[in-house]
Amino acid sequence: MRSPLVSAPIVGATKPHHLQQAVDAIDLQLTDEEAATLEKPYVNAGPSWF
Repeated sequence: MRSPLVSAPIVGATKPHHLQQAVDAIDLQLTDEEAATLEKPYVNAGPSWF
């Protein structure tokens, strides 16, 4: 929800309660600092074609 470049989040629900948690996360608002902390370890590997 934070990034306009993301059009579809990947939800890996394996149990019914995971779906409810994903829906509840829609209302979660992160500060810029929180988002930066979570995104810091991410390394963009670019597209992967199989």
